[in-house]
Amino acid sequence: MMNKYTTQKILLVGANGYIGCRFLERCKDKYNIYSIDNLLKKNDLLPNINQIDYREMKINEINEFDICLWLAGHSSVPQSLADPEGCYDNNYSGLVNFMNMFKGKIIYASSASVYTSIAGAICDEDTTVGMPINIYDYTKISIDNYMSIMNKDFVSLRFGTVDGGSKHIREELLLNKMVKDALNENKIYLANPKANRGVLFIEDLVDAIELLLNSPPKLPQIYNLSSINANMETLANIVKKKTKATIHELDHSSKYNFQMSSNKFSNDYNYHFTDDVEVIIDNLIKFYT
Repeated sequence: MMNKYTTQKILLVGANGYIGCRFLERCKDKYNIYSIDNLLKKNDLLPNINQIDYREMKINEINEFDICLWLAGHSSVPQSLADPEGCYDNNYSGLVNFMNMFKGKIIYASSASVYTSIAGAICDEDTTVGMPINIYDYTKISIDNYMSIMNKDFVSLRFGTVDGGSKHIREELLLNKMVKDALNENKIYLANPKANRGVLFIEDLVDAIELLLNSPPKLPQIYNLSSINANMETLANIVKKKTKATIHELDHSSKYNFQMSSNKFSNDYNYHFTDDVEVIIDNLIKFYT
């Protein structure tokens, strides 16, 4: 899909991470992309990615680009709790400084974790977000709130739990871990069987980013991105059916029990998310084997 937006210069921040490297696998030959990463996650540096911390870029360097695709920062609650000051600087204060200097379109990786305190609900973009319960959620809510009042071409994407194959896959994430454990140990570890989660297929996520890259400027927008909603027990049973592994229940916790509506993005961009979890599981089985 080529149009007048495709030739714009894109700064990809966090290119060496889980989502960034899958985006590059699919899109590096379609767009004019300059890829950077500070290697916070210690992954091997992939080819054509520059080891640069976005917070160290000068204003003239930043504004050589038309679009910033920001997939960087502390990317999980455990990582953020282990380094709260680093999380605040990387995910909020440093990012606010960067965004204030940048004059182009910003596509920002937020998170469905902003809904953590809303147990059991179906959340859309108008759902009132509760008080954050950790520093990671605080930074995501704060950036969404800050940019929503700025007169910028800013899109915040609240990702469900991202799953699917990528060179730098995050193996601890929901289906990624279930399938890996099923294949390697013949076991599926299940906590909170009745809890609901929004699952985002990584291929749907890359599709969504491409649609946004090729769209005209807009005022600030927030979009939920989730391919399916399912409870943990249902997901575990489907993995069991596909792999013949056995389910082992763990201690329960009350975290992450909500569903997501992605109707706003689907309607605005005429996009149909993957609605069959077996497609995601098959993708992971192929990736791991």
